[in-house]
Amino acid sequence: MFLSSNRIEMIKFKRHIKVDGEIFETWMGLEIKKKGGRPNVSVYYYTDDPELEMSAHHLIKANFQSKDEAVKHGCLFMRAMYKDMIKREKGLVNNNEEENEVDW
Repeated sequence: MFLSSNRIEMIKFKRHIKVDGEIFETWMGLEIKKKGGRPNVSVYYYTDDPELEMSAHHLIKANFQSKDEAVKHGCLFMRAMYKDMIKREKGLVNNNEEENEVDW
């Protein structure tokens, strides 16, 4: 991304998000731009440690007015995503158990 003398860098940080007794280590990032003299903050999540070459970042949401608001939204988003993941895994386990119980 090229901007006139302003280089936008990602602020990277790690959060530990607890869901149903499990703790998920989550890498996130903030990108801060000035828009009309006001901050415009975007929050991202990383697929892995951002220092790893294969790690990619994905936008969660943009246009926050503060870093705190963006981080809070990002953590809530990731928590909901992990909850859905756990539900799906439990659903798959239950479905597999039911399939194994079929009496031919």
